[in-house]
Amino acid sequence: MKRFALICLLLLTLTGCCAGQTAASTDSAAAETVRELIPAESPPAETPACETLAPTEPPALADCVEMLLPVELTACPDEPEAEITVSFPRVELPAEERVCSLTLELNGRPWLSWPELELRPGLEQKATLRYSFALGDRDREEYLVATLRQGDRTLTRGTVIRVDNDEPELYYAKSGEERPYSIDVLRNQNVVIVYGKEGEDYSLPVKAWLCSTGWSTPYGYYRLGGKQSWCALFGGVWGQYVCGIYGNILFHSVPYYYKTKDSLETEEYNKLGSAASMGCVRLPVEGAKWIYDNCPVGTSIHIYDTEELPVPRPTSIRLDPEDPRSGWDPTDPDPENPWKLPAGLPVEKGGKQHEGTAS
Repeated sequence: MKRFALICLLLLTLTGCCAGQTAASTDSAAAETVRELIPAESPPAETPACETLAPTEPPALADCVEMLLPVELTACPDEPEAEITVSFPRVELPAEERVCSLTLELNGRPWLSWPELELRPGLEQKATLRYSFALGDRDREEYLVATLRQGDRTLTRGTVIRVDNDEPELYYAKSGEERPYSIDVLRNQNVVIVYGKEGEDYSLPVKAWLCSTGWSTPYGYYRLGGKQSWCALFGGVWGQYVCGIYGNILFHSVPYYYKTKDSLETEEYNKLGSAASMGCVRLPVEGAKWIYDNCPVGTSIHIYDTEELPVPRPTSIRLDPEDPRSGWDPTDPDPENPWKLPAGLPVEKGGKQHEGTAS
């Protein structure tokens, strides 16, 4: 009996071991099947250390800056100046972006510019437009455009200036009717000729001088406008014996660095007879003063080109910048002009010279 029990115990032990092995084998096969049905995940793709992003466009200037121009500007013979103020009530640019350029154009042509303008809220840039009114000038509108630039960004604003002239009867009453001369400006020859009357025609040459015109000197017929003995010109320089032609186009002397007769721009004087101005007609003082003294407001002006001079070509002396007298225009009739002193008399040269842009 004991032997029989021992045999049964042995059989049970063997059967359990086999069953355990079979279960283990079954579990292993199932695991392999699962691995075949659900493959292991692939490793994630490598992410670049840094991504290249498209640069962000800076906001438009109009979003950062408010620029205003005056409205309802007018000019007339009794009030010939139009005051221009460009104001900036709001400026929201970073400090490193506040240096801009500001340009003013009048009727599509450059007038004034500030190449390095540092913006700040409340900034105002002021300028004055002065008009010369001639008989026959029609009432008109002129267009002023301000352009602000910062890098590649721009902001533009515009305004209209109303220019109203007197009626002919009122104009004559103010200026007088007697006009003994007419003035021709031979633009390409850089010569001015004054004609007197022969009968009813202005055909008798009276005076002629070399002059300097410029790229914006207009062609056509005009009337002599208002006069000033001294006038500030573009570029911070001065002119003597100034007479209006049209708008900002004037007759005047060769420019001076200061409002003094001994600060002549010598190099500019030596350019008489060639184009050198922005658009005005520069003359030696003798010529500018003669027109100022003898040609009344309303005198006819004709600006044109011609291949042949109707008179012998005028001449002008060339100044030596080292000559102490060269700060004076040698044609100036002023009794203090050192060119009128005896030769060899020492003269102190005045008018410290510096670079500038003359009209």
